[in-house]
Amino acid sequence: MTEIIKTDQPIVDTKQFHLSTRGDAGNVLNGDYKSQIVFSIPDAIVADDSIDFIYFSIPYVVIPNSFYIINENNNELYVTQSAVTTLYSFPFGNYTSQSFITTFKALLPVAFNITLGQNSNQFTITHTTTTFSLDITSTIDAIMGFSGTVAAVGLSLTCPRVCNFLPEPRICLRCPDLAHSFISATTDGNDVILAVPNNAKLNGQIVYNNTSGMKTLFKLTNLNQFYVSLTNDDGVPLNFNGISSFFTFQFDIHRKTLAKPMSFDKLVSYINSQSLLQPMNN
Repeated sequence: MTEIIKTDQPIVDTKQFHLSTRGDAGNVLNGDYKSQIVFSIPDAIVADDSIDFIYFSIPYVVIPNSFYIINENNNELYVTQSAVTTLYSFPFGNYTSQSFITTFKALLPVAFNITLGQNSNQFTITHTTTTFSLDITSTIDAIMGFSGTVAAVGLSLTCPRVCNFLPEPRICLRCPDLAHSFISATTDGNDVILAVPNNAKLNGQIVYNNTSGMKTLFKLTNLNQFYVSLTNDDGVPLNFNGISSFFTFQFDIHRKTLAKPMSFDKLVSYINSQSLLQPMNN
């Protein structure tokens, strides 16, 4: 008992899903990292003959800048001396060049020293008695300013690059089910649906608003479940240290026709007419 609207004007039926990485919003796969989650929304999008096409967009995203500059992915320094390689693991956290120097001196033997060039912003490492090298297996190389294996000249080594204690420059929002129309040549994988610039202070909030109105065609038939992850450019899930992210997925469903509910008075008349048809119980 519904009327069918058919018009030359476009009919847009909009659905918004207000999502988050909170435990009660979906199935969080990596605990307090809060960067991998599966959402199950039965009949979120269901194809029918009235649909012409569907646009997908992300109106806004709020991400906590709560991940550490030095973390489980970049905290290892391998130092080789006299054919013996030793691993030094730096504690996770946010560092400045000076706090890093303090930690370096506490971790490595007292014969090592480290200084920062006032103008060059490059680390120089020295040893009092034995030459050394920083090994290619180190994961902290980009932080300290070297790549590959670098060897001291005599008892001194100056890192060839400047040190880098900047946070991740952007966060990649990934969803394999919805990434069909996005092309990402500079980031790992083809499942990136949005790259959000990190424009927030440490422990602040990274806020993205889709002011450009960016959207893409939704190319699936139906959508009931989808996986979302928040990663760096290399596809490594970020550790948000227990703080949740929030984002909205929007689907603009362009329809050729749209079912129109009955007006209230017609609905009342229909209900009354049906009740008259029901047999009376004695």
